[in-house]
Amino acid sequence: MDNICTRILASAWRGVWAVDRENRFVFFNKGMENISGLRSEDLMGKDLMLLLPDQKIMDEVHFRELFHKAKETLTQVHYSLLPIITTQGELKEQSGQLLPLLDENGAYAGMIGTVEHTSTKKISAALEAHELAENKLDVIYRNSPVVAFLWKPQSGWPVVFVSENISRFGYQAEEFTSGKLLYSDIVYPEDIRGLNADVADFEQQRQIYFTREYRIVTRSGETRWVTERSMLARDEKGGPSYYQGIIIDITHLKEVDNALKESEQKYRMIFENSPLGIFDFDKDGLVTHCNDKITEILGLPKEQIIGFNMNVSLRDEKMKAAFNEVLLLRLGHFEGEYISQGNGKKAFIKVDYSPNISDDGTFLGGVGIVEDIGERKIAEEKLRKYANELSKANKELESLDRMKNELLSNVSHELRTPLTSIKGYSDLLMEGNLGEMNYQQLKVINTVIRNTERLRRLIDSLLYVSMAEAEAIKYDFSKIDTFEIIDNAVTDMAMPITEKNIDVLRHVQEDLPQIEGDAKKLTDMLTNVLDNAVKFTPSRGKISIFAKTDGKNIHISIQDNGIGIPADLLPHLFQKFYQIDSSIRRKYGGTGLGLFICKKIVDAHKGNIWIESEESKGTTVHILLPILQGDT
Repeated sequence: MDNICTRILASAWRGVWAVDRENRFVFFNKGMENISGLRSEDLMGKDLMLLLPDQKIMDEVHFRELFHKAKETLTQVHYSLLPIITTQGELKEQSGQLLPLLDENGAYAGMIGTVEHTSTKKISAALEAHELAENKLDVIYRNSPVVAFLWKPQSGWPVVFVSENISRFGYQAEEFTSGKLLYSDIVYPEDIRGLNADVADFEQQRQIYFTREYRIVTRSGETRWVTERSMLARDEKGGPSYYQGIIIDITHLKEVDNALKESEQKYRMIFENSPLGIFDFDKDGLVTHCNDKITEILGLPKEQIIGFNMNVSLRDEKMKAAFNEVLLLRLGHFEGEYISQGNGKKAFIKVDYSPNISDDGTFLGGVGIVEDIGERKIAEEKLRKYANELSKANKELESLDRMKNELLSNVSHELRTPLTSIKGYSDLLMEGNLGEMNYQQLKVINTVIRNTERLRRLIDSLLYVSMAEAEAIKYDFSKIDTFEIIDNAVTDMAMPITEKNIDVLRHVQEDLPQIEGDAKKLTDMLTNVLDNAVKFTPSRGKISIFAKTDGKNIHISIQDNGIGIPADLLPHLFQKFYQIDSSIRRKYGGTGLGLFICKKIVDAHKGNIWIESEESKGTTVHILLPILQGDT
């Protein structure tokens, strides 16, 4: 495709070149090589504008103007008889077009240049030198910011003469001298009335020299600032005869001046409205300016501050030391209580001094920034007292927390002792070791056993939390078969599963690798998960238990078809004492510790646990436990 495009471009024009938006060559066809004597590979990536002097374009300024015009207006520009001296010493006059390239947003993306016609002339070395010298003079002339003119003081100011370098504004001299354009036609519309009034007033005052700044509009529609300096020639009756003078493009100076004024205005606004006190001083330490804020901080009028000699009159030793740092061309700093000289006012302030140094390293003076830190000092003192009180309260709270944990641990141990007896005797009754029992008695005993087991799990949970808070939990790690802990958890939950007639399905992969962990705690973890699944699954529901290898982990998932959990609550389920809402707690019971404990146990085994759920459809709890190394 590129070869086809190249052949098309080569056949459409004698020469084609292209540059990107940075003016770097990206294309230079064979036709251009023949015309210029340059090679494509030597030009790629080089700046077109930097190569112009080397190529001896005899009207370089004009070419740059045309290039800039095409770039700014994004329209094609035709050029003709552009003189170029080739590397072989031939003078070639080229005609062609500059075609700006646009990106997908319509912005400038580069330039294509074409050469449609060329004519070659032989030149001698003397002629070449002459033309080059003439070219340099022409460059100076065209680059001159001064445009000379002569116009008549008539309506619209008809132009009798204007220098050729009016082209710097995009116009041709003939347009004015032929009467196609009046000078007033290029004056900025908003300035024309004022300029008219000034000219009329000037002529009435019988003066000779006229000076005025105003705006003109270029051929491309750009607004430029000019300054006019002209002399009014008068006729024998003293009336205005013609204006002869110059206009100079001062747009850049205006932009600099406006930027400077804007900067000064911003500085003054900051200076006057700053919440900080600001003052500056000269090389002798004499305060030359200050804002209103510093008068408020020190309680002194400006008259007493401006003119104060920092170098001679400062009495506070610490403030004096900070100021002396500036004299050594360093930053100075003071913070503390300061007694204002002149009224004795005490204030907590912070002062930062900065030296003002010229480009040649000369010390010119400095600036002082003053901040009233009285309120901050009061706040710091209050904060310090509050921190002390908070520290004391925190220690008391830690003590109460330890007492709570100790109490919880002791109560848990005390509850487990009678609970073991209740469970033991209930099992004896259930098994008939103490005599045969009727159906109603067995049903009651079954309820006792179920609630005893529920109470045991609650006590174990509370005991686990207490020990976790005290960082006293110990794990007994050993090699474990995943099937074993799943089977133990299902056995622990056999009674409630049977009572609700829930179908528990196991899908356990054969020959699962072993894991390393605490069998009892992992069983407790799975029992807690199964307890939730049973609790929130309706009677005659279904619970599925899956276990398989997943990379370097055993992936256990317990899936139910229960009530499900809202999506926005899932991130909070592993928080301590968290439950979905009070109605759930009343209907299904629970402390909100089960999943918190599950996560603690899984984290201790360097595993991961998460939950997926959909309301009214069910919940799946996923558990990843690392496979025992070397047992894959």
